[in-house]
Amino acid sequence: MAGWNVFVLIAALSMPTLAGAAIGDIRLDDKIHSMEKAGVGPVVFPHGRHEKLYRCVDCHPGIFKDRRGANDISMKSNMNRKFCGSPNCHNSRKAFPLYMCAKCHTNVRAD
Repeated sequence: MAGWNVFVLIAALSMPTLAGAAIGDIRLDDKIHSMEKAGVGPVVFPHGRHEKLYRCVDCHPGIFKDRRGANDISMKSNMNRKFCGSPNCHNSRKAFPLYMCAKCHTNVRAD
């Protein structure tokens, strides 16, 4: 039985942790009604692309809480230099500016 416990422990330690596991794209659509009024669809956040460029602590928990539904992200908050619009993110020279709607939003209506 002791051998089995050691095997389970080694297997568990060799598995990727949740914090280290790739998350993939995150669909942000909790404000879909205001997005539709603005003529844009949901945001598809490329978490994997950001994982390749940054460390988790660059964004979590300072800019984003790492729990679904814990961040009240809106364009207003982004424009007020929070979340995606933080000074080191899309309100900087590091990344494209916030007014490039189609870079994040799907179904951007051409006016």
